Amino acid sequence: MVRTPDPTRQRDAERSNAQLEMLHSFAAKLNVLTETAEIGNTITAELRTIVDYHNCRVYLLQDEARLMPIAFRGELTTEYAEEDLHALITEIGEGITGTVAATREALLTPDAREVPFSVTIPGTDDDLLESMLAVPMIAGDTLVGVIVLSSLGYAMFDEDDQRMVEVLAPHAAAAFQNASLLEAERDAARAAGALLQLSQSLTGRRTVAEILADAIESMETIIRCAATAAYVRDETGSFRVMQLHACGGRTVRPRAEIADVPATVADMFLSSTSPFVIPQAVAAQVPDDVRIMEAFGDVLVCPLQWEPGEVGALIAVGDPDGEPFDESAVRLAQGIGDLTALALGNARRIGELERFHRLVESLDAVFWEAEANGLRVTFLGGRVEELFGADAATWLDHPWGEHIIDADRAVAVAEVRRAITDGTDANVEYRIGAPGGDGRWLRDLVTVVRGSHGPRQVRGLTVDVTERRHAEQTLRESERKYSEAFLREREAAERLRALDEMKNTFLEAVSHDLRTPLTSILGSALTLEQSRLEMPSTDALDLVHRVAANARKLERLLGDLLDLDRLQRGIVSPQRRATDIGALIARVLAEVENPDGRAIDVEAGLLSANVDGPKVERIVENLVANALRHTPPEAHVLVWARAVDGGIEIGIDDAGPGVPAEVRESIFEPFEQRPGPTSGHSPGVGIGLSLVRRFAELHDGRAWVEPRDGGGSSFRVFLPNA
Repeated sequence: MVRTPDPTRQRDAERSNAQLEMLHSFAAKLNVLTETAEIGNTITAELRTIVDYHNCRVYLLQDEARLMPIAFRGELTTEYAEEDLHALITEIGEGITGTVAATREALLTPDAREVPFSVTIPGTDDDLLESMLAVPMIAGDTLVGVIVLSSLGYAMFDEDDQRMVEVLAPHAAAAFQNASLLEAERDAARAAGALLQLSQSLTGRRTVAEILADAIESMETIIRCAATAAYVRDETGSFRVMQLHACGGRTVRPRAEIADVPATVADMFLSSTSPFVIPQAVAAQVPDDVRIMEAFGDVLVCPLQWEPGEVGALIAVGDPDGEPFDESAVRLAQGIGDLTALALGNARRIGELERFHRLVESLDAVFWEAEANGLRVTFLGGRVEELFGADAATWLDHPWGEHIIDADRAVAVAEVRRAITDGTDANVEYRIGAPGGDGRWLRDLVTVVRGSHGPRQVRGLTVDVTERRHAEQTLRESERKYSEAFLREREAAERLRALDEMKNTFLEAVSHDLRTPLTSILGSALTLEQSRLEMPSTDALDLVHRVAANARKLERLLGDLLDLDRLQRGIVSPQRRATDIGALIARVLAEVENPDGRAIDVEAGLLSANVDGPKVERIVENLVANALRHTPPEAHVLVWARAVDGGIEIGIDDAGPGVPAEVRESIFEPFEQRPGPTSGHSPGVGIGLSLVRRFAELHDGRAWVEPRDGGGSSFRVFLPNA
């Protein structure tokens, strides 16, 4: 009897095979992608091969509150053709997409209209029958985004579709997180290169207009914005647009149509010398005649001051639908502002020098003669009235020096008398009271005329050096100010070098710890694939265990990196509860990876403390893993906990080689490795001990290492009572 094949079963088998092939293809493609847009488009394309949908959207979480669509694929000509980026942006908790993100639970509905919290996208049909499947993308404990599938008709998706997307979602979440890390590194490199290029460009500029034009054009390449502008305070105190630049093909108003910002308004905002952000809601209150462009978002303001009284500002205007300016943008604006102010000061100083040389070349002078004995003035010539005033003729027959102000007279006269005594020339500078009450600086080039019986006459050439004196004072002030700016720039460069070294260390460590488990997972998966599951079940189970173990390693690595980031940004707070410390330690030791199977002794007893249990579990887990990783297999490991004055103390003691005194602090810094022999384990990324210290500090406690009696190390953590 010939059995007729069941078409339904055959279709299910074909679908299952297609799904398995898609999983392999999907994972392989995501491993090599580094751009979020590429990842999103790959997801929508791969899903199309096994799930029949008419609309697929991939959202990423931004600013902890908004879901931003980064990929869209649709083939039917429906109301969705009218969707745009602004309409698809979703808040957490809003509609089906936002609710899935808030609850972190997938949603499958045969008819979206039946979901009470569904929201109709503006411009679409309220009565459109549509099936929907929405699945959150989660990596560890972190929500990354949401995948949303739509199809016209009732119950177009089933539970197999849901399970398939749920399997894909963690892979997609991990790929997006990796791309985000790489994008941050690329942005930092681009910003550093752009700042260096700006610095080199400004070196050759000599005018304020040229310098400000270079500055605002460079801002576009460093900070994402819609327009940039440079303001300079004029003689009335108002701030006037001196340079204007539109970014990315956008349109700005003609400069002549933009009104000046009154001094009373500008001074309120420019009281600080550091860059700051004016939120979009506040910026929207600016009068129309002052606006640079019609529609805009946040406004980033970088005050400038390059000389006393010389004040201005660089402005970056955000896109109305774009991301707000973050702390990174503010720091980059500070760098642009420092370079611009430095260049403006240098240009001003060079201008002062050029004016000084012109003054010397077109010098107007007064000539005078006086008797060597008594310094009685006998002759005045040259531009006397222009320099000394109309009453200068009355100085004849009076001692030289009576025209000098009291504060300078004694020194100047003494210098001339010394020249007469020594028979040498002298240069004397002093101040006089000029008509109108303004003082002037004069310089006398004094020559002693000698006769047969000694000095008989003194001749002098007097020039006005007021401008030069002011220029020198300005130069001294500028040199002091800009030497400080150069120091800040050098310190910033040193910080950049340190960050670059940390980046290289981080990439080397993370690439090793990512590649090792990924290689093992890939090898095991290929073995399973090539065997077509025909190998003995024990061998197959062993390979599956290896895949799971290495996947857990990757999950712990990503979890550590994310925890370190959250701790550094200060967005983690302890959730204290009464906790059985002994039971907590037992749970950790039951799950810790111990490939050598060495004995771990515990001395905890009955001990309870008011702490954040999961954070303390991470402390114990990382300390035990550190002891197993960095001590020989025969080394003894002891985990203990006890009550101490003001809290509890947890320790992990080993009989290994110990930690040198000079690195007992540095090993708690991110990406630092503990020196000495290891147990043969992977050396690790170098963030485990850093997390231990930061989790301890999160409890207002501390972590440290000290030598163990009898040899080895004792890593300890103190957690105070709440």
